[in-house]
Amino acid sequence: MALVENKVMGARAVLAVALLLLFAFGLVGCANEVSVDQKFVDLFVELRVSEITYGKDSPMGRLVRQDALKAAGYTREQFLAKTDEILNDERQWVPFQKAVNARIDSLLTPPQAATVDAKEALQKGNGPKARLPKIPAPQNQMPAHKGGVH
Repeated sequence: MALVENKVMGARAVLAVALLLLFAFGLVGCANEVSVDQKFVDLFVELRVSEITYGKDSPMGRLVRQDALKAAGYTREQFLAKTDEILNDERQWVPFQKAVNARIDSLLTPPQAATVDAKEALQKGNGPKARLPKIPAPQNQMPAHKGGVH
């Protein structure tokens, strides 16, 4: 009988040590997580959207990107340095990429359906005002006969 009790007590001790080690490794894993700068994520996504919308080399795209950097308080060089820092550190890159994906998903997700009261308030002009991003409309190409692209 004492032998059975010792085996049960030994199994419990092994289980307790295993749980303790698992918990300790879990805490170490959480300590290495890196927080993501959401403002930088928003800027990164805005710059990518403007590049896709206006093209990489268009003057309008360059102006939109310059305005976005200025509004966020970054120079082009500071932005590139911070991006390189994130890209070269896997601990930062994975959470950053997840945050970028979540931001893009939030832009692509349609807003929740408004209630009838909210729709009526919007129609009367009493509802909340939507804040649209300040992105200029793309300019049309000048026709070839007026000196534009041939």
